[in-house]
Amino acid sequence: MKGNMTIQSFSERTGLPASTLRYYEKEGLLQPSHRADNGYRYYREDQVPSALKIHTLRQAGIGLSEIRHYFAADAEAQADWLRKWRQDVDAKLLALNVAKQYLDGVDSVDEHIRLVRWSQPTKMLWFRHRVKRQASPFAQAIDESAAFLEKRGLLQAKEAYVRHERVIGNEMLGKVGFRLAMKSAHSGEWIDEAGLDAELEIIPPTLFVTLDCLSTDPYACFSLMLILQSFGFQPAAPNIERYQLHDKTHYQWMIPVTHGEPQAKIID
Repeated sequence: MKGNMTIQSFSERTGLPASTLRYYEKEGLLQPSHRADNGYRYYREDQVPSALKIHTLRQAGIGLSEIRHYFAADAEAQADWLRKWRQDVDAKLLALNVAKQYLDGVDSVDEHIRLVRWSQPTKMLWFRHRVKRQASPFAQAIDESAAFLEKRGLLQAKEAYVRHERVIGNEMLGKVGFRLAMKSAHSGEWIDEAGLDAELEIIPPTLFVTLDCLSTDPYACFSLMLILQSFGFQPAAPNIERYQLHDKTHYQWMIPVTHGEPQAKIID
């Protein structure tokens, strides 16, 4: 058995079907040690651990491309891959727990509570504003910031986001944000020209619990707290509000419940 093994013998040795071995070969993960003139595949004993490791990673939900990179990497890079996969599994488990909380708490007629996922990193450009405390306090700030971006061809969608920060007397501090293309390049020159305080943030993939609200509802915050308590959701980052530019009487309250570490950068 220590010499070359046919694919059938190697299958018996590893417990993996011959069809699976052929598939791993096709995908460039596990090549036979050599092929005979008659086309038969032969494997070595020292290929057994690799075959079993590949199959184990596949059963753990790891993609073929990542497994390929893992086996081509050195020991340090392989350790990095393992850390990444552990983090990915933790994120999936957390997302599944959120899904269970949602399904346990929602009823068949509830149309206001939803789960929304941003699957890719999202580049947000935030403008800081100081506004008066009133109904829809950031409505004018949204219009001004949107017009500023549209004039420069940077407005990607007819929507805006608001993140409240704090209240100072009769005024409120907060940020109005817009999603930008991830590959877009921006310098701070056009920000400085307008004299605006701005921040660029990369929001990692995030799962939100969302709630539809009326801008005139003075009890929206109280309703949100009740929902979080009833479902058992734990916010993972500050809440944001999503507005449509054409109608700011409604907004979508977005509560991040799975969230990676944000990457924020002040634009110079």
